[in-house]
Amino acid sequence: MKNRKYSRFAQFVLIPLIFASGTGCNNFLDVDPDNSYSEEDILKRPKRAEGILLNAYLGLPSSVEFSDVATDDAVSNLPGNSYRRAANGEWTSSFNPFSRWTSAYANIAYLNLFIDGIVNKVDWAPNSEQQTVEYRKRLTGEARGLRAFYYWQLLQAHAGTGAVSGKLLGVPMILSAGADYKIPVPRKDYQECIDLILEDLEAAIAALPDVYADAPADDPQRSDKNAVYGARYRNRMSARTAGMLKARLLLQAASPAFNPSGDRTKWEAAADAAAEVIDAAGGLAALTDARLTYYLDPESPEHLWSKDPENIRGWETNNFPPSLFGNGRTNPSQNLVDAFPCANGYPVDDPVHSGYDPVRPYDGRDRRLSLWIIHHGLVFKTVAINTVDDVNDGVDKVAEKSTRTGYYIRKLMNESVKLDPNAGVSQLHVTTLMRMTEAFLIYAEAANRAWGPDGKSRHAYSAREAAGKVRSTAGISPDPYLASLSTWQELETLVRNERRLEFCFESVRFWDIRRWNDLQTMTATVTGTGNGGKDFFPVETRNYQPYMICGPIPYSEVMKGLEQNQGW
Repeated sequence: MKNRKYSRFAQFVLIPLIFASGTGCNNFLDVDPDNSYSEEDILKRPKRAEGILLNAYLGLPSSVEFSDVATDDAVSNLPGNSYRRAANGEWTSSFNPFSRWTSAYANIAYLNLFIDGIVNKVDWAPNSEQQTVEYRKRLTGEARGLRAFYYWQLLQAHAGTGAVSGKLLGVPMILSAGADYKIPVPRKDYQECIDLILEDLEAAIAALPDVYADAPADDPQRSDKNAVYGARYRNRMSARTAGMLKARLLLQAASPAFNPSGDRTKWEAAADAAAEVIDAAGGLAALTDARLTYYLDPESPEHLWSKDPENIRGWETNNFPPSLFGNGRTNPSQNLVDAFPCANGYPVDDPVHSGYDPVRPYDGRDRRLSLWIIHHGLVFKTVAINTVDDVNDGVDKVAEKSTRTGYYIRKLMNESVKLDPNAGVSQLHVTTLMRMTEAFLIYAEAANRAWGPDGKSRHAYSAREAAGKVRSTAGISPDPYLASLSTWQELETLVRNERRLEFCFESVRFWDIRRWNDLQTMTATVTGTGNGGKDFFPVETRNYQPYMICGPIPYSEVMKGLEQNQGW
């Protein structure tokens, strides 16, 4: 058998590997010997073997993507921004900034190799047979959970109705590093993809701890437990993380774009999965108002899954107003600002109950507005930001730096960062991959469809109560508007809006609009204000076609024989 080589630089894996014969007698990567390890090196050295798995972790989102600028929530002030270009009519199967194809399949290749050819061949703890057994169990669970994550991304970005078959299709499901695949591997039916991903998630949930934590000091097995399941692994795939991903996956499968018949059992399954996450965290009490600035606290329980903190200032360099030496890249829209209700919970377009004052449009509003968006007059870093006529921060004052909408981002930014070229200061930042609030809003959306606003089935709380907890921890309490809603349609409108607010600038809305099959919102014109929210003007149109509810299969893969989605 040929001595295989494994590259240290696995992020450069070639996609053809996915379809190549893997664990038998073929090279993993043909690289310079100075940058590779032999199979013997890998299997005899646990840390190197684990590196194959860790390479797949490198593919997780590592920074704020801001695909929000391709929705009605924001625009970019950089003409060459790929999301801006796509939203303005350039999105094709050859130019697709939303694609997950290359990156996801590259990571899946490593995970398949780890599962099939690595994890069960390594003596993970030479001095403890039991630890080796536990390591194999945990590492296999991590790998299967990560593989599910990347397939979820692929379904989100590439599932759709086939142009030839007319069937709802998923993606090629490659679950082995073996040599039984031909180019191209056909796309599986959408539901079959869901079922296969669920198998990985159930296996991960069964194998992994709910959370990673050190054993009590008086536990006689403390050393062994900490070695395998200790707090140092806190940012690895866990059972709770896998459970959250299960809820995401099932919500997508239940949504109108992928569940046109409205099958209620799919909504029930999504609600049940979200409830498991909520209950494991302590029920409705899992949310507090501290969650609103979760991104400033690496220890916040709002983080269900996150990357290791980084000491950086790149986010602020991109998004601080130019008067603070930033580039003001992502500009929130007036559309989004108007989506924040008044402090009593009523929408701003309710003239009878809201108390909205068009002369002072930012007064008496949901406090999340001023926490997450810099508007005219807001005091930010001890300075009142002037988006009306300031020579730097005013609308369109400085090309490719000033706001185009009258707003800047505050959410996710660390105000302790200093960008002064003569006295720059970086601060810790956390890239959050999953939030506890998401579980509440998945439950609210799914339970409302399954059992109505106040139905509970076997759970301790209703859709209305879950949504109410999100709003009350945001400061809306009492909440007469929520109490006034009587139909599932009315509550769904509120829950969709809460998702819009809660996940602004987290690259969620682009996908939400599409799974909701919301063509009207998809093509909504983005508006801004030049005088502090009193008058509005159009900033950017959205040039999407109806078939763009679903993204394309890459043109290069279609040329190999894969079926494309309709319209592309």
